[in-house]
Amino acid sequence: MSLRILIVEDEMLIACTLEATLRDLGHEVVGIAGRLDEALEMVGSKEFDVAMLDLKLGTEMTFPVADLLIELNKKFIFSTGFDEVEVDDPYSQPVLKKPYDEARLAELMTQVS
Repeated sequence: MSLRILIVEDEMLIACTLEATLRDLGHEVVGIAGRLDEALEMVGSKEFDVAMLDLKLGTEMTFPVADLLIELNKKFIFSTGFDEVEVDDPYSQPVLKKPYDEARLAELMTQVS
């Protein structure tokens, strides 16, 4: 199943690599947000099925974006380069570790679809 995906990631090289991988898996990337304000605006204005949220954009956590996604009943996956990250309620979502593993990414896309 092809999904429309919004990427929230402040490292553009990582975002572009993720976009290419998602496209290789048959999905469509509808936008990339690199800042918190940009992400909040895109969540409210873009049509998408799943958001990929970097847990931290610079010094800011993406929990305000997650709050809006929960309010809109949208699915999302956190991503992070930190080891051993657990996200507690109400944010208990799948967490994808960086660097991305394509098989794990494909598995999570199937899981949230």
